[in-house]
Amino acid sequence: MLRIKKGKPYYVLPSQRYDLTTLPPSEIMQKDFTFFVKFNMCDVIENQTTPSSIMMRPGKHYGLTYNQSTGNISWEYWYEFENEDKFEFVTLKTEPYSLTDEWIVVVQHNLDEKTFKMSLISKDNTSIEIEKTYPGRLCNYTETPYNFGCGNYFEQVEESHYFWGDYNLHYSGLIKNCKVNEYDIVKFVSDNTKSKFKLDNYIDDLVFYFNFNEQNKYKVWDLSGHCNFLMKNMDIGK
Repeated sequence: MLRIKKGKPYYVLPSQRYDLTTLPPSEIMQKDFTFFVKFNMCDVIENQTTPSSIMMRPGKHYGLTYNQSTGNISWEYWYEFENEDKFEFVTLKTEPYSLTDEWIVVVQHNLDEKTFKMSLISKDNTSIEIEKTYPGRLCNYTETPYNFGCGNYFEQVEESHYFWGDYNLHYSGLIKNCKVNEYDIVKFVSDNTKSKFKLDNYIDDLVFYFNFNEQNKYKVWDLSGHCNFLMKNMDIGK
């Protein structure tokens, strides 16, 4: 488990430094993909009216958020339609549970059907899901990182664009297909609970997977074999 505090986000680079990766994360979320994460909210962020980022790609925000005021969990995205950029989201309420409970969230994108599906699994294994279809095409996010704990982290943007999060990140992964379901993912995670330097059980088209069994101050080890690193962003607070 990794504790992500307000103002201290982590991120996945959009491309590996030496371009050795076989599945570059920069390209994955433009087509078919499955993103999964297990988290639970920790401290309330005072005076924050915007959603809080679980994982977001910056610019025109694209990713998973929670709303500490309403208790909702949402997948947010922008798409181009009739020469205009439009914002949309899929969202589910966590009632009668709480954001401080542990949640497994699975988000899938089907490019041909232009559909996002989000599934939530609660602490007692109750599962709910929602789907939404969009027209046009997704905005381009191929040059953006995967930020865990914030939307943007540049000092040049207004504070309302930071989308700070404060939560425990138990694990997270990205798959280059939308064929798996939430139960496949739960089994995959369970099979690899004790994995450190290699996976005990594999899943097809895995781009990155972090279970945080091996980490130091600056890096959380990647177990996928694709040379993608989850790095601590050291620029905050300069």
